[in-house]
Formats: sequence, structure tokens, C-alpha cells
Amino acid sequence: MPDTDRARGDLHGHGDPRTLLQQHGLRCTAPRLAVLDTLAQQAHPGHRSVAEIHRSLIDSGREIDLTTVYRTASTLATAGILHTLALDDRGITYGLADHPHHHAVCTRCGTMNEIPADTLVDALTHASRTSAFQLPDNGGLTLHGLCPNCQALGRSR
Repeated sequence: MPDTDRARGDLHGHGDPRTLLQQHGLRCTAPRLAVLDTLAQQAHPGHRSVAEIHRSLIDSGREIDLTTVYRTASTLATAGILHTLALDDRGITYGLADHPHHHAVCTRCGTMNEIPADTLVDALTHASRTSAFQLPDNGGLTLHGLCPNCQALGRSR
């Protein structure tokens, strides 16, 4: 039987995952709780592909098939509990939609960091004015560059 006891705890400031699911009109199923738990237990908040989520579930002793993980992640994203990020080489990744943020992705190693949305409000306001596009300031921007590790490797060569 899957261990969903950890999924009953705090979910990055959203509180109980069961309550979160119910607030979004979803039933509390073992796969939904397991996927939320896996994403909440990450050492560094971020995004993971369905395959990465599935591997974490299998490694933690949870028997769940890949198709169920895909359907679960898709359902949670549609409900607004998860959000998606499409990256060229990694495909679609999923992360907790617990706070508005943008993303910085390393062009060398693929490392991804979240940037709080409020830190880029001025830049997005300026971009919106100069482009005449209406841009959301609550997330969705993906910046590409070199992460600190790859910058350090570049200096040591």
C-alpha cells in the first residue's frame, strides 16, 4: 500500500493536500496524493517530468503506472494545483502552483530555478508598454542563461 501519510502534511504553504484537492473540486485519490507528495518533498522546488515523478514514486516503493502519473499530473494542472512548463529537450514538466514565479533555465546543463514573480514586475511592465502586449505579471516567463555552477566551470577552464 502506498505511503500517503507524508502527503497529509503541509504542501508548500497550501496546508493539507486533501483540503487543497477538495477546494479544487477533486477527489482525494492515492495517485493524486502521491504525486503531490513527491513534488512537495523535493529538496529544491521546481519542475519534474512525468517520467521523473514516476521514477521517484517507484523508488519510494509506491506501485503506480506511468499512465496514471501522466493522467494525474494533467488533471492537477487543469485544476490549477500544478502548472506546466514546456522545455525543448525535457518536454512538459510539472511544478506546484503554490506561488507566482518565472523560471531561469541553464542553457548548458538544464538546471532550472524559480524566480519570484514580484522581482520582475517592473521589467514586465516596461516590456508590456514597449511591445503593446498585455503580459501577465504573475508568472510564465522563462529566462535562459548559465547557472552559477556552469559559470564557475567556464571560469576554471
